[in-house]
Amino acid sequence: MHKIALKLVAAVTIAVNLITPLHAGAPSDMFWVRASKKSPEELVGAIKAYTENNKWLYLAEFKIKGGQVTAVKICFPAIAADIFAAGLHVAAMMPCGNLAVYVDGGKTTVSMLNPKFMSVLAPHERMEKAVSDVTPLFQQMLETVSK
Repeated sequence: MHKIALKLVAAVTIAVNLITPLHAGAPSDMFWVRASKKSPEELVGAIKAYTENNKWLYLAEFKIKGGQVTAVKICFPAIAADIFAAGLHVAAMMPCGNLAVYVDGGKTTVSMLNPKFMSVLAPHERMEKAVSDVTPLFQQMLETVSK
């Protein structure tokens, strides 16, 4: 499981680096960022509870940056067929739900990679459908868990 998580982090890092300018500073529209009054642990727990209550897959959570950041990996299985219609090579981008929970400026923060990164890296009609289907669901999850 640890090797899989590391491979996922590497794939997402590569994807982000391909679509983010080298001089990147503030988050772009490829990142959704929300502040929360919850502690990082409470926020991670809320993400886990939300995904499990909605029958999504909570795949992993692990610490990075010396324990300052908790990376969270989730999956919305209902869009898998549309994603894989673009080809098996897109498995390197999986899962489509990539989040980070950390403290920034004294506030607990959650950032999530906008799922449209998938259609940027693998343009395909069915990928566009998958992104269109999951985007409002992920946005609602972020709004709910960050309250």
